[in-house]
Amino acid sequence: MTLRNANPVAIAGGGIGGLACALALARQGFRSLVLEQAREFGEAGVGLQVAPNALSVLDALGVGPAAKKHALLIERLLMMDGVTGEEVADVPCGARFIERFGNPYAVSHRADIHGALLDACRAHELIELRTDSRVLDFTIEPSGVAVSMNGGARIAAPALIGADGVNSAVRKTILNDGEPPPAGAVIFRATIPAAEMPQDLQHPYPTFWAGPGWHVIYYPVRDWSLFNLGCTFVTDRIKFGDGEDAAPNAVLPRFAGSCETPLRAMRIPKSFRHYVIRHREPVANWTMGAATLLGDAAHPMVQYIAQGAAMALEDAICLAGAAHDADGDFAKAFRRYQDIRIVRTARVQISSQMMDKINHAKGIERKVRNSLFEGRTPEEYYDRLAWLYTPPPYVR
Repeated sequence: MTLRNANPVAIAGGGIGGLACALALARQGFRSLVLEQAREFGEAGVGLQVAPNALSVLDALGVGPAAKKHALLIERLLMMDGVTGEEVADVPCGARFIERFGNPYAVSHRADIHGALLDACRAHELIELRTDSRVLDFTIEPSGVAVSMNGGARIAAPALIGADGVNSAVRKTILNDGEPPPAGAVIFRATIPAAEMPQDLQHPYPTFWAGPGWHVIYYPVRDWSLFNLGCTFVTDRIKFGDGEDAAPNAVLPRFAGSCETPLRAMRIPKSFRHYVIRHREPVANWTMGAATLLGDAAHPMVQYIAQGAAMALEDAICLAGAAHDADGDFAKAFRRYQDIRIVRTARVQISSQMMDKINHAKGIERKVRNSLFEGRTPEEYYDRLAWLYTPPPYVR
């Protein structure tokens, strides 16, 4: 393959989006330098839902088999009423689902998806990975971008891609729109060893319990050795900092009124990790010349339809395709990439936020919510999900 750029493109952030972007660019012949602020590459968090559109990107990047190796290809998506214990919605994810969307639905440990991308990046001669390298700021130069780093270092690059997450430093320079505001909910995360999880709760799919002002989800990861547990509570009161421990007696009372089954899972962990859910409203621009944003830096969203990582993956392959089509004119490529991606990502942001009412409905609204799903056939579910789970043309 012909090398398209002598000086590497700088990518701020070595998470799933940043690594996918580096790999996608490399497959188009572009060199890149991934700048990760941590001392080593790794992925925070545990469980990750990987919808078919995300798996299709991983396939296109050549890491599909590695990413799926330790993933669980699930049988269904199940929503339960957290008050009555009744089934609300059941979306089969078997052969018809796979035929419709080109891939299954999977749940995985985040580190396994990140690790598959990291291994591929380490093996590619056009990708350089650098740790202890935090991007602080940048300026647009005639030759591209001058990137300011921690420790006073500066890097000259033909382009800069901010894949540095919800608190993106690159975004601050491009948009200067302040800190991402709280979305009005917190999540308490924990893992449960499979040996401690009751046998009757060990299902090969995510079980989602929708309650009044809260929801709980659990599913197996790492070849069934662990269960990921996430307990989301709607509140504007923040009592803990992100990543701080929370004792069960600070968590369980928030879910009073739940039926017994989700509480059985929630009583198992000895502690939880607390995180404030943050988001932003869609914006009309996330590009400045030869600098642009990707993933949560561009369009952070609440996790209610589990598409944050998927959108970052789609961004990555779209951006690389635009760079190819623009023959390395990155300012032109980034404008095209943004034009292609902005409506889809905004729709996902808005749809994710709208799910707050579905997931956390109270009183009569909860009963109306349940009635919306009554009698739906698998094909009706698939029709409603087609806009989201069908991979865009640039992925195929």
